[in-house]
Amino acid sequence: MRFFDPDLEVQQFPAWDCLPYDRVSPHPDIVGQRVDTLIQLLTDRPGRVVVTTVNGLLQRVPPRAAFADTAFTAQIGSRVDVDALQAFLVRNGYAKAQTVRETGEYAVRGGIVDLFPPTSDLPLRLDLFGDELEAVRAFDPITQRTSEPRSSIRLTPMAELQLDPDSIARFRSGYRELFGAVAGDDPLYESISAGRRHPGMEHWLPLFHDTMETLLDYTPGAVVTLDPQMAEAATARFSQIADFHDARQTMRRAEKRGGSEIYKPLPADRLYLDQAALDELLDRQAVARFSPFGAAGGGPDAGGRRGRDFVDARSNPDINVFDSVLGHI
Repeated sequence: MRFFDPDLEVQQFPAWDCLPYDRVSPHPDIVGQRVDTLIQLLTDRPGRVVVTTVNGLLQRVPPRAAFADTAFTAQIGSRVDVDALQAFLVRNGYAKAQTVRETGEYAVRGGIVDLFPPTSDLPLRLDLFGDELEAVRAFDPITQRTSEPRSSIRLTPMAELQLDPDSIARFRSGYRELFGAVAGDDPLYESISAGRRHPGMEHWLPLFHDTMETLLDYTPGAVVTLDPQMAEAATARFSQIADFHDARQTMRRAEKRGGSEIYKPLPADRLYLDQAALDELLDRQAVARFSPFGAAGGGPDAGGRRGRDFVDARSNPDINVFDSVLGHI
């Protein structure tokens, strides 16, 4: 799209890169990009495009209120409370490290704060004189050498949940309501109750929020365009979610008989849309469906045509395929 319109604002909203009911969390880069897109969508700016996948559309997201006023910004010369900054980073999913190399990490060494927000292509080094922000410079995560200066910083959460007292209380209450009183060893419940992050805790995301919304709730009035195989992809995703949920339920019963119930899967409709919910969601939007075939009702022709695949040149050893491409262009 940017090829045809370089000035077009395009927001990417990827799906989690882990399976439903997994034991691992989605990659921080993925989560950071998702959260940044949701925060950007809170600002009404017409003429932009949001690109996602079927999996991204079918997963429920935190409510818009959860990301209101969650960005941390500072300009050169402004006052920065290091303790407040660290509290923001911990609360919003950043991980403390000795050396910052990956997205979502931070380190504090006196008046120097290194951090790698999802909104930046490189980690940033904040140079503080007392509580005044003197300089911001990007640096190489391998060599740790600073490069170009920046005039400001903008930090967004690295997680779709916060481990604050209210969220922890909601999780504890919802967990007990769904699965009964917690007895014995339950690492997830114990970690969250203590305010510690636990691998894979995102798969219980709805328990941290009062309600859940969808991506389209962030884009009211948007025109939704669907690829030709969207229905097949959605059906396959529904089946995958059901299969993994059933597998977890089977394992849960086996664990329970063995005296240790470790993984308690959330009901699928709490985190994912089903077919009825998807249909209801799309009924509220203006929807355009792309098709490789002619429109049955005489709809508009977008002019798309299959390009030459150069199979003849690739299969002929006497023809240089690159020359064929140049000649075609």
